[in-house]
Amino acid sequence: MTDIDRSYDLIVLGTGGIGSAALFSAASRGLKCLGIDRFPPAHDRGSSHGESRLIRLSYFEHADYVPLLRRSYTLWDELDESLLQRTGGVYIGPQDGEIIAGVLASANQHKLRIDKLQASDIPQYVVPEHSVAIFEPDAGWLPVERCVQTHIDQAKSAGAEHRHGAGILGWESQGDAVLVKTDQGDFSAGALVIAAGPWSTTLLPQLKLPLRVDRKHLHWFRCHDDRYRNGFFYELPHGAFYGFPSSNGRLKLAEHSGGEPVTDPLTAHRNRSTEDDKRIEDFVAEYLPGVQSERLEHRSCFYTRTPDDDFILDHYPGLHNVAYTAGLSGHGYKFAPVLGELLVDLATGTASNLDTGFMSSARFR
Repeated sequence: MTDIDRSYDLIVLGTGGIGSAALFSAASRGLKCLGIDRFPPAHDRGSSHGESRLIRLSYFEHADYVPLLRRSYTLWDELDESLLQRTGGVYIGPQDGEIIAGVLASANQHKLRIDKLQASDIPQYVVPEHSVAIFEPDAGWLPVERCVQTHIDQAKSAGAEHRHGAGILGWESQGDAVLVKTDQGDFSAGALVIAAGPWSTTLLPQLKLPLRVDRKHLHWFRCHDDRYRNGFFYELPHGAFYGFPSSNGRLKLAEHSGGEPVTDPLTAHRNRSTEDDKRIEDFVAEYLPGVQSERLEHRSCFYTRTPDDDFILDHYPGLHNVAYTAGLSGHGYKFAPVLGELLVDLATGTASNLDTGFMSSARFR
């Protein structure tokens, strides 16, 4: 390969959920761009796999996410209208809890529709005493592996290059350019985007970001009850649990709270956890009367968490042409297209009308 073949307008390090979207955003602008990843497209080694991800508009975590979500919904539909499945979402929890109060606050601030439910409206769920249930019609889910693959395929169709199987050894700024070192040689670009998920601290060691990687478990139970046609989220005294619309006799479930700390995501095991198994089995038995106790499948993935569970999206300090995101804290995939767009905006000096200040890394300095 000649030197000119190794020079680009923009390079993306990590082409999982967010990186694949950034690669597509860069390619769709006509930039000569390269995506690099250790693993093949839509792999199961990070945080963007497991068949599905919920997407919600009335965001209980922080009302400032809602404008980003509106843009994300638009970008998902522009990418491929078959991806975002608008099935609605049910939330169950205490009136003054984090989820219900947060959903209602963001819906009120941004004038979003939320319907109140009676327990008799949703007999497939057990609504605990002193809890309420509400419904968001704009919620839904995304087929996560297909989304990642679509971003990469459409990026390549727009002219992007994608290299997988390449180990990233490091990167450095060289004036107005950036040099990326890999075990397949060096590459240079005018701008760099880093979206490394659980490997963020490896590629951003000098920043000493306060990140923690947790292993999370995903479960599929047998379910032939077609009343489970919505995504759902429970807030209970002992944890937060969520699930997806059932299909093909399967219902996917997981616990959003908790997690097992991981020191090295590359070598971390993917085995089931006896404690997690019991927690999810007890949840099914007590709150989901239409779901059978038979577990059909188990997988694991990673949450890369910040201390406040909000994202980090920022320039690398002192470098106008290097942007990164990290610490999506288990709720970031639904934002993939807008975060990809924002990362390319930051790295190329393109203005955005979206407020991202609440995601600045300055809050940890």
